[in-house]
Amino acid sequence: MKATRTVYEYDEAGLYTGETTAEPSPREKDVWLIPANATELEPPVTGEHECAVFRNGRWSVRYDYRGTTYWLPDGTEHTITETGMIVPEGALTEPPAPQLETVKAGKLAELDAAFASASEQAHCLSSAGFEINANETADRNVANLIVSMEAKGQETVSFRAFDNTFHEVTFTQLKTMQLEIIGCMQALYARKWALRDAIAAARSVKEVDAVDIASGMAA
Repeated sequence: MKATRTVYEYDEAGLYTGETTAEPSPREKDVWLIPANATELEPPVTGEHECAVFRNGRWSVRYDYRGTTYWLPDGTEHTITETGMIVPEGALTEPPAPQLETVKAGKLAELDAAFASASEQAHCLSSAGFEINANETADRNVANLIVSMEAKGQETVSFRAFDNTFHEVTFTQLKTMQLEIIGCMQALYARKWALRDAIAAARSVKEVDAVDIASGMAA
């Protein structure tokens, strides 16, 4: 049986990777053919989160927390990718609970977006018998029609409803529609202010989360 000798391999960074064998030189007595990136020196015993590193002809033990993810109190997430690094003191193993003011700010941003969407799509049933747009654009359009009818002395005008159908309406109906649009817009703003007040009054993250913006803006 051919004699071999156990040697210990390491990678380009010097990290121990395992055992392999060296064979004797066929030309020189008591000389072993040691593979590249290997040594006859046995690496030290390492524990959890430790690794053996071969540098400058000797082994040393280094911290090895590679793959460990931690969070700092400010909420930033970090993952250790190199040996020799440790989890800093005061780090958290889970994301920190969000701060109340941060959660409130996020909820207010959600409210602003929901209000903008609801405002753009707002409509209501007019006393004229059909659905009409009830946003700021509709308010301006109706106001312009009223001015135009007054200037021209028109009795009726063609008006496009929410479903894009056209209806002949009178000056009096237009004035009523203007009030209906204003009332719808005021109601939408009132719901927004009520939700803002609920967010401001919340004393915990749970209470902030309980503020149902989707339902509130859809009411």
